[in-house]
Amino acid sequence: MNKTEYIKELEKRLMYIPKEDREDAIEYYSELMSDMGFDESEDVAAKLGSAKDAAKKILDECTQKHVDEYEENKSVKGHATVVWLSILGVLSLPLSLPLAIAVLAIAFALIAAFIAVFIAFAASAVALIIAGVVSLVIMWTAPGLAQKAVIFGMGLCTLSVGILICYALFYLMRFIIGKIFRRKSKSSKETE
Repeated sequence: MNKTEYIKELEKRLMYIPKEDREDAIEYYSELMSDMGFDESEDVAAKLGSAKDAAKKILDECTQKHVDEYEENKSVKGHATVVWLSILGVLSLPLSLPLAIAVLAIAFALIAAFIAVFIAFAASAVALIIAGVVSLVIMWTAPGLAQKAVIFGMGLCTLSVGILICYALFYLMRFIIGKIFRRKSKSSKETE
């Protein structure tokens, strides 16, 4: 295989690498052949090895070069990203801090409102139960039978509504506590 055939074979085997790398490799081998004093009729492959082996060596070197460049750029880019995110975090603090405080305040207000409504329903239930019991006791002091019957009916209704509200609050709290503990147990199982 003479110089021209060797270079053509090398170009053919290197056609999928970047143009700049291919041109550098071809130029290197052309200069190497000139320095070694090959003329057009001599067998180049006998002294340099086959074009296939030379192409394999060039591909390995080219791949390693690009991997090294990628790693270098990746680490530089990663450090730059961290720096930019830090700068953005500091600059966004005047906006993000009040927003975070507002979100926490809204969450606290919602929890406080839920607790207040729960306490109001519980107080109402207790008041209704007490009113029902008092009505049943006062019923005996009413002067007529019709008045006693009305007070007895109102006392039973008041007592039953108070008891129903107590049951509803009990099951609501049981449901909420069950959800909270189920969520905690699921998250603890997932972390294990």
